[in-house]
Amino acid sequence: MAKIGHTLYQLQLLDIELNEQTSKLREAEGLQGESAELIAARGAYEQASKELAHWRSRLRDLEFELHRVMEKIAATEQRLYSGQVTNPKELRGLQQDHEHLKRSQQNLEDEVLLAMTRVDELEKQVAEAETKLEAVDAKWRAEQERLAQQIAQLQERIATTKKQRATLAARVEPPTLALYEELRLKKGGRAVALMVDQMCQGCRVMIPTSKAQIVRRGQELITCTNCGRILVVQD
Repeated sequence: MAKIGHTLYQLQLLDIELNEQTSKLREAEGLQGESAELIAARGAYEQASKELAHWRSRLRDLEFELHRVMEKIAATEQRLYSGQVTNPKELRGLQQDHEHLKRSQQNLEDEVLLAMTRVDELEKQVAEAETKLEAVDAKWRAEQERLAQQIAQLQERIATTKKQRATLAARVEPPTLALYEELRLKKGGRAVALMVDQMCQGCRVMIPTSKAQIVRRGQELITCTNCGRILVVQD
């Protein structure tokens, strides 16, 4: 029985290690995928690019409209100063059209200047956002590569630990293994406790001398009178 008790203790160590490895694996897997930082950086770049495209399009439209108005002004001035129009009413109409077109030209030039300024600002924003996105993306890719390696290593270790556990569990009689599994569920994964100087290390309670002697002899499985864990003495 002494050997069985120690086998159960070794089995417990493997189970604890397996739980830790599985927890680390789940944590690493949870960190896979795009990070909030990457999503935010990409969003900022896309938003700035979208706004830049809008203002570039607006600038083209304004420049086209300005060119059209200037052509009309040139045509109106040609008629005004050609001497071909002599009718006072028609001349006044041309002058009013000319004044209106000049005001439109001024307004359009102001809007073109504003649009050009906005395009310049957004081009800088896009360049900065792109640089940041590239840096964040590089950092994210490196982290994902590290996680992938960590996950592969953990999966390999878990597979090895499971094989070791299966080999060890096969050496335990089914009733004893069932008792171990039952206690493991009830005691937070700690079914076996070491007895050191007649004290249970699971609950820190002293074991009666008679029971402690039986544990030391290892002739049968003894559980702690307080916490119910299987007691073993360390070799």
